[in-house]
Amino acid sequence: MRGPLVFAYSRIQRTMADSSQAAPLMVRKETKLFAGLPWWQGASILLLIGWLYVPVVIRLVTQWNNDPNAGHGFFVPAFSLFVLWKNRNELKNVQAVPSWNGLYLILAGLALLMLGDFGAELYLSRVSLLIVLAGLIVLFHGWPLFRVIIFQKITFPLQLLASKLASAALPVLGVVVYREGNVIELATMKLQVVTACSGIRSLLAMLTLAIIYGYLLEDRNWVRLTLAIAAIPIAVVANSFRVVGTGLVARFYPEKAEGFYHSFEGWLIFVVSLTMLFAFHSLIARIWRPVPKVNQPLRAATSRTGTNWGLGTNVDPKSPVRFVVIVILLAACALLLRVRPSREVFPPRASLSSLPTHIGDWEGEDISIDQQTLDILGAGEFLNRNFVKAGEPQKWIDLLIAYFPSQRAGDTIHTPNHCLLGAGWAPAKREIVQLSRSDGTTFPANRAVWITSKGGERNLVIYWFQAHDREVASEYLSKYYLVADSIRMNRSDGALVRLITPMSRGESADEAEARVMGFGSQLIPNLNTYIPR
Repeated sequence: MRGPLVFAYSRIQRTMADSSQAAPLMVRKETKLFAGLPWWQGASILLLIGWLYVPVVIRLVTQWNNDPNAGHGFFVPAFSLFVLWKNRNELKNVQAVPSWNGLYLILAGLALLMLGDFGAELYLSRVSLLIVLAGLIVLFHGWPLFRVIIFQKITFPLQLLASKLASAALPVLGVVVYREGNVIELATMKLQVVTACSGIRSLLAMLTLAIIYGYLLEDRNWVRLTLAIAAIPIAVVANSFRVVGTGLVARFYPEKAEGFYHSFEGWLIFVVSLTMLFAFHSLIARIWRPVPKVNQPLRAATSRTGTNWGLGTNVDPKSPVRFVVIVILLAACALLLRVRPSREVFPPRASLSSLPTHIGDWEGEDISIDQQTLDILGAGEFLNRNFVKAGEPQKWIDLLIAYFPSQRAGDTIHTPNHCLLGAGWAPAKREIVQLSRSDGTTFPANRAVWITSKGGERNLVIYWFQAHDREVASEYLSKYYLVADSIRMNRSDGALVRLITPMSRGESADEAEARVMGFGSQLIPNLNTYIPR
């Protein structure tokens, strides 16, 4: 029986043998990347793409470098290049069938780039690079090579599941804990299984690791798929192991717990995950032994040429038309992005801290926001204030305003639902209500009753997104207006306004809503001073 390490050794030997059999390179005046073009034309296209996408790539690499949970991003392009290099002999055998249909992809990619740049949407800009590269492959080599190169919402439940596993394991080890949502309270400290350590980013890192591991150490596609699926429970268990370890350290060495908690989220959790993945793969290899097989050419190499979308596949490799068209498109897009007004508009406004502490019959008191929460929220101005009415201290209203003067750098408004779930609350009923403006018109807002796991307490939550004299309830519609206003007004500022009030025993949601509506009718006319039109 061969274990994963022995099997990996045999794959390395096979790769080396393939390399030794590769045909000697011949000096040509044409570039292999851009079939049919002289080298200087291919270099010109690469320089234009670099000029166009340097700001996008710099931002992406900066995020990979600064965010410990996004560091796995460096592995993705490196691994993709390794796969292409390993299959270079098969790629050479793919028949080139250049297709003008690649121009559709290039146009779509450039449109996404401009939309992402104008509309302050980083994700669109990054995706556009992949689409443009795909279009160039189809334009110069065709659909067969494109198929060969193509490498053959879980976030918050992972946090809660990791917290549940950890809070269940710690009492067994003699540590008393209390869990509320994704917050675990110990006798000496409070742990929060935040998005940065157990959400979608840690899962993506584990998926990347599992895919690379499966490709390098396994030939069977069903095992590769199984290893990728196993990344989900492994990510949960690994994060739970981290919290359990921190709880034990906090129990016996409280002064070292905080440092352990943060250092354990890096390379050590990576080692734990890799060990579990290796153990799982070893178990599969022991039960279902791999069967050696001879290397076969990639199936897509002889596949059909692709769908004709109108421009056809009749491309003359020697014609300069492709080069001229691509240069014009790339240069025009680059110039358009460079000459447009790059300075974002920041209209004058008053600071949120100057919002009156007395609104009608309500008197407010500021609630400080801890630094950890501020780091998660990002670059913006935030106000959290608790308002009470004289003689009714039990019927308070908690006001939160999160204002972002710019959302171009990636710090954006998000729904408060995740924060409430993380605090141990669960939604019981959600609907859209209409709030009144000072001129008598109304706008939609989200209303929901949330019930806590501690004592069954109920809160009524009302929130909306506000920007540029517009209030909307939908997070997605708010994102659409962000893109549209960034293009039209060169502004990407916006805010979230959230109101919470407790529901006493026997009080209906309508009664609590009436209280919030009364307060909101006095608050809303003042908001344009702090959230500019």
